Amino acid sequence: MPDQACKNCRFIVMQGNVCPVCGSNQLTPRWSGYVVILDAEKSQLAKKLSIKVDGTYAMSISD
Repeated sequence: MPDQACKNCRFIVMQGNVCPVCGSNQLTPRWSGYVVILDAEKSQLAKKLSIKVDGTYAMSISD
């Protein structure tokens, strides 16, 4: 199964059917690009994207 992105927070879910960040089960395999946040508290990009948890996130999600 390919990695899926959460439609709610854009977190890339590699295993399972529930997003570990927001708890949503609205996942899609239709996403492109990604950004890796290593320190969400200090990252300017994380602040701009409203990301509060370290991890890998999709840049865009297709419906």
